Amino acid sequence: MSIIEVILLPMLMGGIGGLGHILVFKNGHFTFPRKFIDDQGEKHYVFGSVKDIIIGVLAGFISVLPVVDTVPVWYIIYISLLSGIGGSSVITRKIEQNLAETKASYIQELSHYQLELTSKGGSSNHNEVKPVDDVEEQKNQG
Repeated sequence: MSIIEVILLPMLMGGIGGLGHILVFKNGHFTFPRKFIDDQGEKHYVFGSVKDIIIGVLAGFISVLPVVDTVPVWYIIYISLLSGIGGSSVITRKIEQNLAETKASYIQELSHYQLELTSKGGSSNHNEVKPVDDVEEQKNQG
């Protein structure tokens, strides 16, 4: 196989798959890359829809890399195109799962704490947060 069939074809098809991902999953809404400066004066770069194309290129290449010598060219085109379409979705779904797990662990951790009012009728600025066990012990004592 030539270098075109091994490297460039899967990357091209993966990039086309990345464009397909934008059309299918983002309703064709393409956002251009841009940079902005936040309140502290730091520069930030937002890749926009270009990141979906880059992920598609990488997914298209990586998905056929192990089998490139053993399968026909049409199979390389097919797999790299599908990988380009789904590559960004897989990564996005994994990030969303990690965020959901982190949120659940924070909520579970916060459930161990309870707000106890320490000021009588005044401002709530002086309220304290204590572990639930400490609050229950104080209630039993008093």
